[in-house]
Amino acid sequence: MKSVVMNQSEDGIPNFIPFVSKASSPFAAQWRFLIAEQLNTGVDCSLLKEFLLEKEDEVLSIRTDQLNDGGTGLGADSTTARFLYYNVFSWKHPQIDKLKREIYRLYYQYISYCFPDNKLSSRDFNGISANCWLNVMRKGDRIKIHQHGYHPSGYLIGHFCVSCSNTATVYVNPYEHCDENELIEDVRGDMTQSRMIYHDGESDNDGEKLYASSNREGKLTLFPTYVPHFTTEHKEDTERITLAFDLRPKYDNSVPLIDRPVCNWDSNRGEFILDETIFQD
Repeated sequence: MKSVVMNQSEDGIPNFIPFVSKASSPFAAQWRFLIAEQLNTGVDCSLLKEFLLEKEDEVLSIRTDQLNDGGTGLGADSTTARFLYYNVFSWKHPQIDKLKREIYRLYYQYISYCFPDNKLSSRDFNGISANCWLNVMRKGDRIKIHQHGYHPSGYLIGHFCVSCSNTATVYVNPYEHCDENELIEDVRGDMTQSRMIYHDGESDNDGEKLYASSNREGKLTLFPTYVPHFTTEHKEDTERITLAFDLRPKYDNSVPLIDRPVCNWDSNRGEFILDETIFQD
């Protein structure tokens, strides 16, 4: 099994982690997608952690007969199991406002990276919204492998590490169907470095099996809805706190990331231009 350490930029530039197949037959499996990661988002994770822990009991007090932990294995007593009934992005807090802007910034960079020859349009960039929920994990907890859907309208999802220590989030090639315990064994070891693990197969081009991303406070990640993912076990006495979210290219029942148009028409250039002032505090 080939494992390669993935160095990550610390200077505010997003890291784009590619999963790209190299099929030598027209009938071979093919995949092409990106994991985008951003360090040093500027969000004050200490303040955000304090606020989210204050909200935990409020979320747990939600009573419904339709609890659903989304296949994470965190169970009915978790904030995750109530994700359908609250939206963190509707809560008022300066660090949540900051995070929403940083998610939009990474979203804009992700789309621009994937489609460099396409001009911006208000249809694609104005009106992006999200629903967001809180994951609070304690010693011994682990998020099991799951994905957020593979429906035709699938878009992008993500998460933000608020508080974490010595864990990893693992993104799995959707064609990979080995037992989850085997995947856990593949990533066992040093959690302080992010690693891409490749298939052992018939050639040197059998492609990516999984990407184990070292969790760090302040790390923001985006990836397609259909990508399976899980976490390693949380072994510390302090809480592991993350915010997970689904992005949508329309408002639906979600909360707009930015509450005003983000692209303005430039008649001289004949295209929509991003309004950089949206990122100002």
